[in-house]
Amino acid sequence: MLLDTEQLRTLVAFADTGSCKGAALLVHKTPSAVSVHLSKLAQALGRELLQHQGRRLMLTHDGNELVRYARRILALQGEALAHFQESGISGVLRVGLPDDYIPVLMTPLLTTLARVAPRAHIEVVCAPSAELRPMLADEQLDLAILSAETDTQEGAVLKTESVVWTASAQHDVHKMDCLPVAFFPEGCIFRKWAVTQLRQHRREFRIVCTSRSMSAIQASVQAGFAVSVVAQSCVPADSIVLTQEQGFYPLPAVTIILAMSAKADPTLTQRLTDQMRAHLQRLAG
Repeated sequence: MLLDTEQLRTLVAFADTGSCKGAALLVHKTPSAVSVHLSKLAQALGRELLQHQGRRLMLTHDGNELVRYARRILALQGEALAHFQESGISGVLRVGLPDDYIPVLMTPLLTTLARVAPRAHIEVVCAPSAELRPMLADEQLDLAILSAETDTQEGAVLKTESVVWTASAQHDVHKMDCLPVAFFPEGCIFRKWAVTQLRQHRREFRIVCTSRSMSAIQASVQAGFAVSVVAQSCVPADSIVLTQEQGFYPLPAVTIILAMSAKADPTLTQRLTDQMRAHLQRLAG
């Protein structure tokens, strides 16, 4: 018995979007074709991969296990194709990357692009996701890595990560009656989540630092000038993650996606997605 890679790709798309409709958008099929793919996979394995929870269709334990294998299979297939098939992409390839993901994603992104599109001239624009989105829509960018909410259907999911409150380990700034905070500019979903939570819990606060630069946000935290909200992987050195016991409640998780413009090459996007997912899984593993 051989597993069909297109069916596995459909399964991963379902896991990333949480619905047949969302998966259909990612794999460029109809929702009914997505259902057929998922049914054929279940039949081939003799296992239930999906179950209803209320009105929602959810992955079973076996379904989630197969997704883990599917990601690895697809990533390995992408590596093989990249090795033996030179991409026809040439000219300028414009890629967007949020400043906060530069330490984690810049090197693997450029390395992977060099492998899957060796004839392209890469231009990288580093800016907050809120600024990259309209550039992508206006086709000023071909591809962009973006921060998104968990129910997004605007691109391929690379990773979901915790978002946390963080403060200096050397200062008690988080105990101040009027909480000083450092945020990215308006439009940042982290800022939106943090402000919503502070207002819900009637916590007085003032924004003392607004910057597009993650380095500036991290420096504000490390200096004890402010607390901030960042992805777990971006917590500064010598800083602490604030907990509910300290009055800082859990925040939504952020989903890191790879989105493309209407004119982007879908084959290149898929190969880049598979490679980036494999890299992030290795980091997590």
